[in-house]
Amino acid sequence: MVYVCCGSDPDYWKHVPNAKELLLKLLRSPVTREEALRMIPEDSLRYLLSNGLLKEEDGVLKLNFCVLPWEDVLRLREIGVEFGEALAKRLIGLMESFDSRLMKMRGVGCSSLEHVRFSVIGCYGLDLESLRLVFGGAFSGGFVPYAKEIREGAKRLMEDFYWGCHSSQFGPYTFYSFGNHTGRRNAFPDLVWRGKASEEEAISVAKALEEHCSKGNAENMKILKKYGYEKAPFFGPEDEEVGWKVAWEVAEEAERFLRKNDELNGELKRLRASKWCRRDELLIEVWHWIFGWANNVLVREGYFARPEESEDGGRYIKWIARSNKP
Repeated sequence: MVYVCCGSDPDYWKHVPNAKELLLKLLRSPVTREEALRMIPEDSLRYLLSNGLLKEEDGVLKLNFCVLPWEDVLRLREIGVEFGEALAKRLIGLMESFDSRLMKMRGVGCSSLEHVRFSVIGCYGLDLESLRLVFGGAFSGGFVPYAKEIREGAKRLMEDFYWGCHSSQFGPYTFYSFGNHTGRRNAFPDLVWRGKASEEEAISVAKALEEHCSKGNAENMKILKKYGYEKAPFFGPEDEEVGWKVAWEVAEEAERFLRKNDELNGELKRLRASKWCRRDELLIEVWHWIFGWANNVLVREGYFARPEESEDGGRYIKWIARSNKP
């Protein structure tokens, strides 16, 4: 499975997915250029080399980006659970301070505090703002490429980790969903991306939800019920300002958790991928497993809303915001 963090390069999706056989081979041992060209086209090999995904040393090709063998994926789950439990405990100790601000957001009134907590602390804080604060330098090229070896049981291995934000702006509104990555989401923006709804319909949903959260009702409740948004929170500009300030405090806590954790640094060195991955890129991957499990703990303990489930097993929350926040 290949994927990216924080955006994408179209050429990446053109060339890297075709290199699955080569990447699996390189996980075991270096290969010659001639061997590589028997597995991928020459233009794909040129892309992988020119963009630093592979390197050529001593006459052979080697991995030069974060490709994770199956044994590392199994270990990452254990790391995520161990350190995610500890992170969740720290966040619970700070929850009263966060709640004093989050209770002022209008989304609490039309949805629930647990849903707003999940959106702000789990998504804005542990995911988006932590990536900006802790790992900002790693995204100098706009995205960080990854690949992992996937075997039978991978879906079950990852389904309890809430680590994935989907978002897109339609008109003045930003549509978010956040949850696991084991199934499709029946929410915006995915519905537009998949051609199941138009941007105009998305904007109509946002307008109806904004009215519903402002007045306690909406003229067009029918469209909210059609897409399942009648209990979703809406964040206006003032709400977003509060939410992102709390999120930044969460990110600062995440930085303290990561930077001074000698035990975690030891775990990084024991991963096979540490032989070819830069530490900061490997830590980005590890961080997703840690905060993904912390979110799971906070759901189980009742601090976060329990995500809704799609027909194929995807679990996520959703909300809509209106602000200038990127």
